[in-house]
Amino acid sequence: MEIRPILLSLKHSKVIALLVVLQIAITMTVLSVSLLMTTSTLKEWNLPSGIDHNNMISVVPQFYDSSINVSQSIIDDHQRISKIPGVTGVSTVSEVPFSAFGYTPMYLSLDEGAKEYQANSFNGDKNMQQVLGFTLLEGRYFYDNEFVQGNANDIESQPSVVMISEDMAKALFDDQSAIGQTIYLSDGVSMQVIGVYSNFMNGEYLNYFGKSYQTILRPLVSWRNGADPKYIVSTDPGIAPNILEDITDAIYQTDGRYLTRVEVLSRVQKRMYDGRGSRAVMLLGISVILLFITAFGMAGLVSFLVNQRKRQIGTRRALGATKWNVVSYFMTENAILSLAGLALGMVLSVWLSVVLIEEAGVDFLNLGYVAFTAFFIFSVNQIAVYLPAKNAANVAPAIVTRSA
Repeated sequence: MEIRPILLSLKHSKVIALLVVLQIAITMTVLSVSLLMTTSTLKEWNLPSGIDHNNMISVVPQFYDSSINVSQSIIDDHQRISKIPGVTGVSTVSEVPFSAFGYTPMYLSLDEGAKEYQANSFNGDKNMQQVLGFTLLEGRYFYDNEFVQGNANDIESQPSVVMISEDMAKALFDDQSAIGQTIYLSDGVSMQVIGVYSNFMNGEYLNYFGKSYQTILRPLVSWRNGADPKYIVSTDPGIAPNILEDITDAIYQTDGRYLTRVEVLSRVQKRMYDGRGSRAVMLLGISVILLFITAFGMAGLVSFLVNQRKRQIGTRRALGATKWNVVSYFMTENAILSLAGLALGMVLSVWLSVVLIEEAGVDFLNLGYVAFTAFFIFSVNQIAVYLPAKNAANVAPAIVTRSA
């Protein structure tokens, strides 16, 4: 088939052709970027947690009576919970795996413009290692005299030592040893790295950006109004769901507070992934709807062109064009429009992805997915055009003589 007549026809209807190209380009951009973001979101799905989350319990109490002695309450809670049959350990912490909120910015120097690194800070007591069950890979654990505890408003000095996860060590120091290195918090507090431990999951925010295991441990138990300590309880295998009520009763033996949550960590993990899954489904849903809009738009366009060109089609049929010649004409015309739109869409997809990568700090660009999206849209458009093109081929040659 000659392409020139098709190009001349498109030139004659250049406004419609341009609108179709733009529609396909926009669909390509939205669908490919959505696919890239969705796969980036789901690639962290069900990564190893690094902890025995099925046999651990998160306890989140909140004081409403400011006169309560928090320090004594922590001691009492540990004693009561430890006496519950099946409990193997209790630790006071600032964050709970899978639900750690936001991030702690860190730097390797205090120079202006120093690169910012992100991690979740798990502050806790000397029982953290036993309860979380991580493995010490390098260096040492905290000494008892390095732990700091008290009301955040009354603490005079912050801990000077820190432990970091394996992934955090790699992000900060690459292949160098992290032991003895110094890192700084945004408030200028400096900490010396004394140990590197095996990875465990932090929270949804950093998990979303591909930094699921970037954590630090600090020997610190602090509290302030509205930010009370949390507990993580380790248990014998299979017993955790059965002692939630016992832990609740133990906590409520101290008046002046309520329990926000008491749940097995596997439930916290599910809630985190449910949120990620919902976002992924929403992105894909929007993309699929847009794809179908484009497909129906292409089918509608061809139907419109068929009505506009009935005499032209009839003339071609009268001059000996076969039905397949007519079908292939419209299929080729659609292919030209689709390829032009997809080429523009691929450029826009890569550009938008680069912009989002710079803002998000995580590289999710995959040219293979972009190419697959282009092929998918092209195929859908061709299928959408085939039926009206086939109807066009049924235009009778006699149509050219009806108005004569």
